Amino acid sequence: MINKQVQSALEELHKELNNLAPAIEHIHTAQQVTQTVKQIPNKHIELINDLKDLFTEELKGITTENKNISKTTSELQTEVKKELEDLSMLRQTVAAFHEKVIIINFPERLDKLDANVAGIMAAIQSTQSRLDNIERNLSDKMKDLSDRQKEEMQSMKNFMDASAKKQQTNNYITWALIVLGIVAIIMLCKK
Repeated sequence: MINKQVQSALEELHKELNNLAPAIEHIHTAQQVTQTVKQIPNKHIELINDLKDLFTEELKGITTENKNISKTTSELQTEVKKELEDLSMLRQTVAAFHEKVIIINFPERLDKLDANVAGIMAAIQSTQSRLDNIERNLSDKMKDLSDRQKEEMQSMKNFMDASAKKQQTNNYITWALIVLGIVAIIMLCKK
């Protein structure tokens, strides 16, 4: 019977142990959670230090970039001031030039030039007309001179022809007289 009691007690112990198994697992889990929770503050401190280092590096970069931007902005402002001064001087120069142009009074001068050009054109047309008249007169006179020269050439040719005929006739008469003179001399010599 003891065996039955021991066996019964062992079975009951086994049942109780089976009932305790989930509790033991819970305890193990609780221990793991406790270990994990113990590491959280250390991890938290590590993360804070990493974040602090990251912030420090970023802050240094931002500070350096800010200094560069400030320097560039200062240089740009200096250049813009210089450009503004140059533009102001240019504006003054343009204003002075504009005043000089207004004083010139282009519309009135252009009207005077237009009137002068119109007068010159009228004079050119008049001169052209006179030149046309002179050309026509010269052409007529040249034609008259040419006709007169042709007539004189014809007269001279006729005169030359008449002179040549007269000369030829005189030559014949002279030869005839010479021949007659020789015949008369020969006849006188024979007598």
